[in-house]
Amino acid sequence: MQEVTIRKAVEKDLEALYEIERLSFKDPYPPGFMRALYDLNSQIFLVAENDGRPVGYVIAAQDRGSGHIFSIAVHPSERGKRIGTRLMTEALKILKNHSVTTVRLEVRKSNNTAQRFYNALGFKYSHTIDGYYNDEDGLVYYKSLQ
Repeated sequence: MQEVTIRKAVEKDLEALYEIERLSFKDPYPPGFMRALYDLNSQIFLVAENDGRPVGYVIAAQDRGSGHIFSIAVHPSERGKRIGTRLMTEALKILKNHSVTTVRLEVRKSNNTAQRFYNALGFKYSHTIDGYYNDEDGLVYYKSLQ
């Protein structure tokens, strides 16, 4: 088995990345929205690749010193291999290199696995947004990069 590599996403990845998105989330982003995120954030749209196929991704953006993690997902068959940690670590490094000092993300209130993952990476719970998701509240987490 080949080592997982982290690289910038390219346009031909989008179909496979949408499939990972669809398998990972209750309310996946529509393909058109993922395309728009790619078009706007290709510098911080990273792919984890194994044996030439995408197995995970992270999408982040930055604006005036603040960063936002839009989405991170790993194919269900590849979870538990620290791929998500590698993706997030690389995205945070890029954000810091772009002078970002604080990063924000949102997570479903019921997604305890993701909350533990974010806590392990140094993110801290900030507040709850009622009804952030169609059927559930969202928790907002922040991490300082200073």
